[in-house]
Amino acid sequence: MKNPSSYQDGQLPDHEALLSYEENSDTSSTAIPSRIVQDDHEDAPPSYSVVSNDGRVNLDLDSKLALTLRALVPVPKDYEEPPPEYEYPTPTEPEIPIPGLNIVIQIVGSRGDVQPFIALGCELQKHGHRVRIATHDVFRDFVTKSGLEFYPIGGDPNELMAYMVKTPGLIPSMSTLAAGEISKKRKMIHEMLQGCWNSCIYPDPDSVDKRPFVADAIIANPPSFAHVHCAQALGIPLHLMFTMPWTATKSFPHPLGKNWPSSLPYYNN
Repeated sequence: MKNPSSYQDGQLPDHEALLSYEENSDTSSTAIPSRIVQDDHEDAPPSYSVVSNDGRVNLDLDSKLALTLRALVPVPKDYEEPPPEYEYPTPTEPEIPIPGLNIVIQIVGSRGDVQPFIALGCELQKHGHRVRIATHDVFRDFVTKSGLEFYPIGGDPNELMAYMVKTPGLIPSMSTLAAGEISKKRKMIHEMLQGCWNSCIYPDPDSVDKRPFVADAIIANPPSFAHVHCAQALGIPLHLMFTMPWTATKSFPHPLGKNWPSSLPYYNN
């Protein structure tokens, strides 16, 4: 590796190359820019979280840094108090019956993402609404056996999950780029976006009767992406929901965190 000081302004050597240079060179006689190597008296902060291969975060809340932060940031006194109970407003006028709506539920994810929406769709159907589940083709039988309508949006949930495991961070690895995974996912996302739009206005292509369908409302999980654009184009309401809480709760740990200490229940938020 060449001397780090010979790099042009704005260029930095990669980490492995810099380590190799430091091990094989006498850095005491070479001027290395401070932006590349920290001063001797500046120690890197200790790591208290590591992203595992499954994309979840391993937190070490017993590390020196975590203990220091815990001492500096005390827990509010009212933190353990339960939230106030919700009071339902007293109706002042007789309830107006809601007309039956054509509701499309757009879902991108695994079987565990689809199943809760099937329960929701069955309840909506009991109240006189026509409900269509728009999700991956592999879940057709799973949906139709519950008595709900189905629309295929394309995409392979197994490939999506595999990509998330391979790429737990925001930036894909060089091996992922070299394997052409990004272009494959772009094509899949395009297919699902188009499928979500079609699910709002077209009949199921595999149905026998080809019964017309135009959505009056959309329910969707966030990864389906097209939801807000479809709702804006059609001028209909949209309700976004997830199958797990993403707001503060002490009932259980955050789904993307692991190794929570039982002595610190408030860290589950």
